[in-house]
Amino acid sequence: MRPLCLDHLTLSDLTALQLIDVAHQTGCASVSLFIKPLPLGPYADLLHDKAARAEVIRALRDSGLGVGIVEPFMLEESTDWDELQRTVELTAELGGRVNALGFDADPARLRDAMCRLATLASAAGVQMAIEAFPLSAVRTQADALDLALAAGAHVGLCVDTLHVIRSGGKWDDVAALPPERILHVQLNDGPLEPPADRYREATIARLPPGQGEFGLDAFLPLIPPSATVAVEAPFIAPAGMTPTERGRIAVQAARRLVDGV
Repeated sequence: MRPLCLDHLTLSDLTALQLIDVAHQTGCASVSLFIKPLPLGPYADLLHDKAARAEVIRALRDSGLGVGIVEPFMLEESTDWDELQRTVELTAELGGRVNALGFDADPARLRDAMCRLATLASAAGVQMAIEAFPLSAVRTQADALDLALAAGAHVGLCVDTLHVIRSGGKWDDVAALPPERILHVQLNDGPLEPPADRYREATIARLPPGQGEFGLDAFLPLIPPSATVAVEAPFIAPAGMTPTERGRIAVQAARRLVDGV
């Protein structure tokens, strides 16, 4: 069976320690982590809280889980580069990849920032992925690839199935990408017709892989063997369902799709 990564957004209401426990219980090989406080959930500041960081590293070691992507790396008009460098160094310590999103509306400045972040990642020995997100300044897979090519050979892409569809894209757009640039793939599903509140959909109201209308069977052959396959499928669960039950639904849906089991 292909190893699966459980991305933090799937269970955004959990701490990193809780997510690691669910990933271990559901048979995942790795987790992707939010490592700074965000409005999405109760995340410890692993950058500044040494005790919390040590707990997470210990939990990863004890569970045998690896780390996929580390977030957030949001490049905006004003970026704290000292903090970003420390975040890259923490990513290296965790053994993960930098996952960059671009929110600066100035194309030249955003390109310069992506190149600068790529230099920091390279110096730390860390791979970097750029994620296209239709509600950001990097809307399409082509946009993300253009920035990755400018930033260097070690910079790749994080391909999220929701973002491909909601950008108006098709799986042919993924087929056109250089396979070696696809580092991380986030599986989820949904209706072809977008909801009115697309931010809500992106953060909490997706569907588990194979339970929507995206046609993921046509996407799976496009995933290169070297890419990390992740479950990023936050969905609206029935009241009273435990985190492990929610995680198992998402992971098993991905497992059925990826491995036919």
